[in-house]
Parts: sequence; structure tokens; C-alpha cells
Amino acid sequence: MIKVFRKIRQQLLSKNKVSKPASPAGRYLLYAIGEIILVVIGILIALQINNANENRKKRISEQLILKGLKEDFLVNQESIKIALARHNDHLNELTEYLKHLGPNVPALADSIYKFDVSDYVTLNLTNGTLLSVIYTDKIEILQNERLKSKLSTYPSTYENYKEYEDVNTDIVINKHRALGEKYTSIIRLDSALLSKSEQHPSDFLGWARDPQHQNNTVNRIVIMRNRLIPALIELQVHNSEVLTIVEKEIWDK
Repeated sequence: MIKVFRKIRQQLLSKNKVSKPASPAGRYLLYAIGEIILVVIGILIALQINNANENRKKRISEQLILKGLKEDFLVNQESIKIALARHNDHLNELTEYLKHLGPNVPALADSIYKFDVSDYVTLNLTNGTLLSVIYTDKIEILQNERLKSKLSTYPSTYENYKEYEDVNTDIVINKHRALGEKYTSIIRLDSALLSKSEQHPSDFLGWARDPQHQNNTVNRIVIMRNRLIPALIELQVHNSEVLTIVEKEIWDK
């Protein structure tokens, strides 16, 4: 490119398009200035080409990141949907179950206790691409500022939900199960083991009338209804917002 400009300059000089200084020093100065201008122009063009190449590479990298995010957040969307449905089922079952707890509830067949109060949901998200983006300089490759903001705050939305999930899990494992083992025979649930040991009698009525049993159930209902499920819905909305932006940014849908 510099050779082309130099040839044009020489042609102009030969055709007197540029005035020639009378002295050799003046001609040398003019020549030197021309050479400097040509070098500067060459450098600027090279920088422009290099920047264009770098931008092209960044856009290719950005598309790879976006497609990875789309795959992960689609998986998360389905996982959240399933977890939300199970939480709502548990909430409805616990609310119905609560009707059979209290100081004066009548004796019932153990069929009422077939509902497993020790069941709970654990949501684990696919976040490999997300973490590789927000905790490295890859996030600077993304051009959409709203997407970068949504990705940066997504972990805190997830952690907010997990906080209430942990509370719910703690009630199940350390309270519901512990109290249930006090009143019921676990061996009755495994027919293969019944022939190995004598079964202790289960006191379902004592369990139903135990105030701690009622308290445990009420605590789970309250935490699920007022905190856990709303937090999961918030996470679901956040996940959906990220997906919407990502899909719009992908060139090849």
C-alpha cells in the first residue's frame, strides 16, 4: 500500500503537480515529509485492518458464547419448570395433610400417612457457560449491556431461591424425618427386611397429635408458600429474560 502512495507521489512530482523547491535541502525535506506521511498512512491502514480482524474474531467468539448460554438456559428453563410443579404439588399435599394433625384428631388408618412428608426438591442448574463468562474477561466480548447485567445478577437470584430451598430441606431432614422415626417403624417400608427382625409397632395417632409434627408441617407450608415458590418464580422469570435476549443476539437461529 505504501508503494502505491509512493508511486503516485513520484508521478505528481515528475509532472510538476507539486512545486519543487529550488535548493537540494528543500527537495530533501519535502521528500522526507512525504515519506513520513506515507508511513503514517500505512500504519493507520494496518491498524484499521487489524482492528477489523480483531472485531471479526470477537463477534465469532460472541456467537459461540451466546449459543452456549442458550443451550444451558434452555436446560435450566425445563429444570425450573419441573421443580416449580413439584413444589406446588408438595404445598397442596402438605395443606391437605395438615387437616389430619392436631391434639384431638381421630385415629386413622396408616394410609393417610402414605404421603411422604420427607420428600423435597433440589434444583441444580447448568451454569458452566454462565460462570465462564461472568468470572472471566469473556463478558466484555458481549455487546448487549442488558444481557451482561442480567447474567451478572443471575447467580444472586439463584442463591436467593437456594436459601429458602435449604430451609425447606432442613425441616424435612432434621425435623420431619427425625420426629417420624420416633413414632413409626421404618422397617415396615422394606418387606425384604421384615423377615430379619421383629417390627416395632407404629404410633400414627401419637405422631398426628404431636404438636411438633403440626409445627413442622406449618413451617414448611409457610416457607414454601411465602418464600420458596415466589423465589423460584422470580428465578424462572430471570431465566426467561436471559433466554429472550440471547436468542435475539444469535445470528443463525
